[in-house]
Amino acid sequence: LKARDLSASPPTPHTRRPSSAAKASAKMAVEGAIGAAAAGMAAGAFSYNRENYMFDAEMRWERFASAREYANQQAEQYRGDIRNLAALTVKKHGLWAVSATLCMALNVALYCAGRLGLHGPSPPAWIMGLWLTNNAASFGFMAVTTFLALHASFRASAASVHLLTRKARVPVPTLKQLDQARTFASEFEQQSVSDIFRVPYLSSSGAPKTDEAFQGS
Repeated sequence: LKARDLSASPPTPHTRRPSSAAKASAKMAVEGAIGAAAAGMAAGAFSYNRENYMFDAEMRWERFASAREYANQQAEQYRGDIRNLAALTVKKHGLWAVSATLCMALNVALYCAGRLGLHGPSPPAWIMGLWLTNNAASFGFMAVTTFLALHASFRASAASVHLLTRKARVPVPTLKQLDQARTFASEFEQQSVSDIFRVPYLSSSGAPKTDEAFQGS
């Protein structure tokens, strides 16, 4: 009997199996944790993509404003060149007009004398004829010079005004261009769901790289 008792297996304690309610609650807890993690990731992706969208919208407006500022400065350089070229022509031909006017005054003074050699005998008539003819021709040429110089000055000024008002205007943006450059924050909601909840570094947004965008422009 003693040998039979020793060889017999020791009694095992009674183990209770988990009930179906406990399994269901554990499953619900796991599912809740997974759902909470997914919701957190979705909220983080939404916040990240919206912040990027607002940053890109601000950079887009800054790019438009900077481009317009550079364009205005370039247009001002063109307008300054036009003014300088016109001023050069006006000043140069103004000097020609003044010089021609002084020569005309000298011709009139010589005509007032009537002859050469007031303090001595008068030269022969044929010399006086040649002198008077050349003096009259000189007066006529100086008159034409004055007229052409003034005409060139007025024409240069008119051409400058025409170019400044018709061809070399400052590129002020229109209301349509301003509307196209700005971006509303509500436009983020008009994107596709894949863009709104895009996971960074795992999926591409489709935006070109900096070098590709530079080459494309």
